[in-house]
Amino acid sequence: MTWEDWNGNLAIYYGQKNIEFSPEEDWKYGAMNIVLSETFGTYPVPSPSTYDNWQDWAKDFTEIINGPSR
Repeated sequence: MTWEDWNGNLAIYYGQKNIEFSPEEDWKYGAMNIVLSETFGTYPVPSPSTYDNWQDWAKDFTEIINGPSR
């Protein structure tokens, strides 16, 4: 899955509030917009600053929001 695909899925499922999109090279900026958004602000979503890549951050984010996959 690409960064664009992941963001597209996020917009489809949680598109009530617009979250500013950023290109993959600026993924930490885009991820921080998600963390600070009204939609996800009540969840204990980790800061992207502690991750080396968006895939690991997105995996943890998804597990926090949806629960672990089986």
